[in-house]
Amino acid sequence: MEISEVSQKIHSQINKAEHILLIAHQNPDADCLGSLVVFSSWLESLNKNHTRFCLHQPPPNLTWLVNFEPLVNDPEYLIKQPYDLVIVLDSGDLKYAGVDNILPKLSPQPKVINIDHHATNQNFGDINLVNTQSVSTTEIVYQLFKTLKIRIDAKVASAMLAGIIYDTYNFTNPNTNHQSLETASQLLLSGAQLGTVSDSILKTKSIDTLKIWGEILTRLSHCHKFNVVSTVVTRQDLADNLADSEVTEGVANFLNNLTGVKAALILQEQADGSIKGSFRTNNDLIDVSKLARILGGGGHKKAAGFKIKGQLKKTRSGSWQIV
Repeated sequence: MEISEVSQKIHSQINKAEHILLIAHQNPDADCLGSLVVFSSWLESLNKNHTRFCLHQPPPNLTWLVNFEPLVNDPEYLIKQPYDLVIVLDSGDLKYAGVDNILPKLSPQPKVINIDHHATNQNFGDINLVNTQSVSTTEIVYQLFKTLKIRIDAKVASAMLAGIIYDTYNFTNPNTNHQSLETASQLLLSGAQLGTVSDSILKTKSIDTLKIWGEILTRLSHCHKFNVVSTVVTRQDLADNLADSEVTEGVANFLNNLTGVKAALILQEQADGSIKGSFRTNNDLIDVSKLARILGGGGHKKAAGFKIKGQLKKTRSGSWQIV
C-alpha cells in the first residue's frame, strides 16, 4: 500500500477519534520519543484529547524532547480510560512497546495504528505504516507530514532530527542513506536545532561512565571460529560505580567500529533478572535481526537486540556463561 493511501487512512482515523493514546516503547530512546512528541504536537493543533504513555520515563538527556513533562507510565491508568484510537510508535511488536498485556483490556477495543521501521515488525495494527528502508520512525513520520501537507515548525523538526541522528548514530551506521541525509537537510531548513539535538544524544558520557566502559572493554573476547567479538556487563559493575544501566548506552555501537570482525555482541544483566543482548554488524552478508528473532527479540539487519532470562557467571577459565 502506497504511503499516500495509508496516510489518508491515518488522517481519517485521527479526525474521527475523540481520545487518542500515543505509545512509545519501553526504555525510550530519541526515535520513539521524537515520534511521540511530533504526533502530540499535531494532535494539540487539532485540539484532540490524547494521552502520552511509556512504561518508563525518558532518560535525563532526553527530557527536553517531552518539554520536561513526565509521561503516563501506569498501565492501570490506561485501563480506566476509554480510547477510540491507539498509535504505537517505533515498536516491532506490542511486547516491545510494553503494552501486550494492556491493550486487550481496553474497553471498548480501539483501532490500532502501527508506525515503525524495524525489519522484524509484525504488522500488528489495523493500519500499518511500516517502512523497513527508513533509518528511523521519525523519518517515516516526516514523510507522513509531507504527504498530508502538515506544517513542520522548529520544535517538530528538532524532534524528527533527534530520531534520525540517534538511529543512524550521527549518520555513521550502515543504515544511513541519501534519503536520511536529505530529510535531515530539510529539517534543518525548517529550524531544527542541530546543536541541542546532537549534544543531547552524543555528548552524554561522564568520566565515571568511561571508567565503566574501561571495565567492560577489558572483558572483550574474540571468537575466532565465527569472527565475533563480545563482552558482558554485570549488575555488580553498575552497583560498584553507583550507576544505572543507561551508562552502557553506545557500547555496542562503539564495538561496531572494530575492523576485521563480522559482528559484535554485548550481554548486560538487568535489574529484573534478565539479560539484554545487543548485536551489531557492518557486514552486508549478515542479518543480526534473524539471530535476535530466534532469541525472542528483533530489530534491523545490522543492529538488533533481545532479552532472555538468566544471569552472567564467570567460569574458572575466565570466560562468561549464562546460567
